[in-house]
This record gives sequence, structure tokens and C-alpha cells, in this order.
Amino acid sequence: MKKSGVLQPAGRRNTGPRLPRFALVAPMTLVLLTAGCAGPDGRGLDESPGLAAPLVAPMAIASTEYAGRRNRLLATLSDGIVLLHARPSPKSETEWGFVQDPSFYYFTGLSDLTGAVLALDGPSSRTTLFLPPAPESFGFPVPGLVPAPGEETAAQMGVDAAYPWEQFGDWVQERLDAGTSVLYVDEPRRPEPTGVPPGFAPAAGHLALWAAALEARFPRASIRSAKEAIHAMRSRKSEQEGEILAANARLTSAALAAVARVVEPGMRQRAAEAVVVDACIRGGGQGPSFWPWIMSGPNAQLDNLVQAFFRYEQLDRKMVDGEVIRVDIGCAANGYGADVGRTLPVSGAFTDSQAEAWALLVAGYEAGLAVMAGGVPVSAVREASVAAIRERAPTLRTDQARIAAGAILEGGEGIWHIHGVGVESGEDAASVLQPGAVVAYEPMVAAGPDAFYLEDMILITDQGIRVLSADLPRSAAGIEAMMRGELLTSAAGLR
Repeated sequence: MKKSGVLQPAGRRNTGPRLPRFALVAPMTLVLLTAGCAGPDGRGLDESPGLAAPLVAPMAIASTEYAGRRNRLLATLSDGIVLLHARPSPKSETEWGFVQDPSFYYFTGLSDLTGAVLALDGPSSRTTLFLPPAPESFGFPVPGLVPAPGEETAAQMGVDAAYPWEQFGDWVQERLDAGTSVLYVDEPRRPEPTGVPPGFAPAAGHLALWAAALEARFPRASIRSAKEAIHAMRSRKSEQEGEILAANARLTSAALAAVARVVEPGMRQRAAEAVVVDACIRGGGQGPSFWPWIMSGPNAQLDNLVQAFFRYEQLDRKMVDGEVIRVDIGCAANGYGADVGRTLPVSGAFTDSQAEAWALLVAGYEAGLAVMAGGVPVSAVREASVAAIRERAPTLRTDQARIAAGAILEGGEGIWHIHGVGVESGEDAASVLQPGAVVAYEPMVAAGPDAFYLEDMILITDQGIRVLSADLPRSAAGIEAMMRGELLTSAAGLR
């Protein structure tokens, strides 16, 4: 979205003093954690009185649930063999941890296994796991990661057979010779860069390389996509998944409030990113589910924002008084992600024009939330949001809010992005909301020098929704109070 229009100067809202920068804050019932710094009494935060226990406790999906997932996929794709490949390589030294291929993890629960292949044989209704030899690191085999193939391992993992992966090629060929002709593979949410010009075999992209390897080894097989079937299963969450995602949303909300407490003019975006990572880990998570997007001023404009994926310094800059910041973050825990966001004023207070533009976006957002329920088309949610903006537009007082309204009405439904959240922080969302789905609703609009963005995690039910990140305020007054370190409750009138 481009910057548009000329804004008239507006005064800053009088919101009261902010507490000392590194005080602990407690929105709702959460005691929030700030990053790697001393508390007000000079002690480290781990020693500070009243520090809450981690917000996320270890939780596990039952083995019977993984078996049920495999059986449903076998029944859905009964005409072929689904071949799901574990992540083929160790984590790089720049990653916070080893993150498994999401679909392999979804169907196995095996978070720490590299290179394995899960074969779901529809015609025989059998599940086989092919296990590689122990991986190597610095030239030495790493023990304890790969179980021994055989009946004992198969029983422990709930599959029909566990073979060494040297047998994989012959096994697939035997199944093809027996009459099976279709091999199904997963595909990413968005096309993977292959790293080569058109006409070349892919040189990058885990899933693209896997499909190319199967095509080369089994040229007479029909390689087809299992993406649609896998997406349909992954999009509807079980009760256990819902509990994990709710905890991750609470943890991410705490991390966002920790950032809100410390941002100020002159702070580097990188320093704020560190606050997020620290809060995710201190709160019981493993790290960020995606690297934090803390984008201030012009960096929050969409055409600049996406450059962060290609910049060594992640568009790092110092925050400037009078600007707003896009805070788009997620914490990873228990094999699942999260995705939550707010717009914050660098100074701790929105200007009058920023506050009106923000209130406009919130009004449209909440109108969309009001119609969400199982069976409701995503298009109806977006239409409700746009209708609320159209109704409010004639009453707007400031140039910036009027520019925001014009951009939203011109952009239509495209402003109102909805995606799923699960094993990955960003997953496809169905065109019709399904009970059990967890989605993120994230509108964004640019108005003059500012870009406004809002995002919650939302569990869809038959009757409506449950906002999993409800601990975070949406109103300008609520956000400013959070930045001052005030205790927010649902009765405080600040939401």
C-alpha cells in the first residue's frame, strides 16, 4: 500500500505518565515479562517478587490422535500412497531450534527426526515408516535420535512397519508393480522458490526437491498433490490442539505487552525484537514461531515491510517520536505456533488523527468478528467489515481517518486478510469458516505516513467465536494504558 494524502498536524493525546521503563506489567491476569534486564529494585527479573510461573506448560497430543489422523488420510486418498518427508537436514546455526516439516509432524508427532519418510498406503490401508541412519554433526554420528527399524519401533510409534530407509525405493517400486500408480506429496502454502531459471530441476525448496526426486526415481508414477486433503484436516483443530493454541496465544499476548512497555523514541527495532524472543522463552515457549516483525514508521508500509525477508539488517532503524509501530509476533510452544499483532505509538500516545484512524480500523474489525461462526463464508466476514467502514466514513473528523477510510473502501475485501494458525503460524484458511478452525484476522491500511495493523487469534465455534488473544486491548485508550503498565481488566472500560 502506498502512502497517500497530505495530513494536517494533530495534537498528541494526553494519556498520563508512563511507569518506569522496566517495571513488570500485568494486563488482565497475566504477569508479563520484559527482556533480559533488571526489575525496579535492581534484581534480575527471575528474582523479582510476584513473577508468574511460565504461561505455557508442556502439553502433548495423544498418540491415538496421531493414529486417527493417519487413518483419515488413508481413507481420503485411498487410491495412492502419500509420501511425507521429514525435514531432511539439521537446523542451521542461525535457527533457534530444529523445526520439523509441519505435515510430517502433524501425522506423526515426531519433532526431532530428520530424513524419515512416512508412507500412507491407501490401497493396502497400511502405514510404514522408513528410518534413516543416525545423522552426523561435525563428522560424527549423533546417537539417540533415530530408533532402530523393526517391530518394536513400529509398535511404539503406532505404525504397521518400520523399515530402514535403504528399502524405500524397492518398496515403492513393488507397490507400483502391484498396480498402485499414484504417489501423493505435500505442497507448501505458497510456492517455494526453486533457486533456478525455468526449465531446470529445482535447486532449493524441501518439498519441491522431494517431488522432483520421486519423479526422477519413479518416472511412470503419477505424482499428485495431497495439499487439499491435508489442509482440510489440519484446518480443523482437535480439543487438544485448541488448548495448545490458546496457551500460545496467551504467551504471545504477554510478549506483545512486554514490547509495549519498553518501546520509546530512539529504541532500535532489533532491541524490541529481542524483547519478544526473551518473553517467548521466559514464558515457557521455545522461541518465536516466526522472526518478530517490529516495523516502525515507513517500514510498516506494505511495500517496505516485505523487504525485511531479503535484508540482512531486517530493516533495522531507530523508532521516531510521533510514528507508529507494527508489532506482528508469535511464540512457538508444544509443536504449534501463534500470530498476534497490534499497532503501537512510539511515544506511548496516539495523536488525535492516528487515534481516529485506528478506531475506524477497529470498528471494521469488530464488525467482522461479530458475524464469524462455523459455516459463515470468509467473504461475508470481509463484507461486514467493509460495511462498517462505509457507515462510519461520513462522520470522520480528521484527514488521516478519511484517508484510511478511502483506502479501505477502494481496497475492498483485500484489506481484510484471514489465514489459519496451527502447526505453522501461517496456514491456509478455508473459504467457509469451519467449527474448530483457528484463524488470524489481520487487516492493514496505510494512511499518510502511518500504517495501521491489527491481528487476533480466533477459535471458530458453531455459535460464534472465542478470541484466544482477548487479553490484549484494541482501543487506543487500552493500548496506551498497556504501554503505561496499567492493569487492564474487562471491566476497566479500556477495551
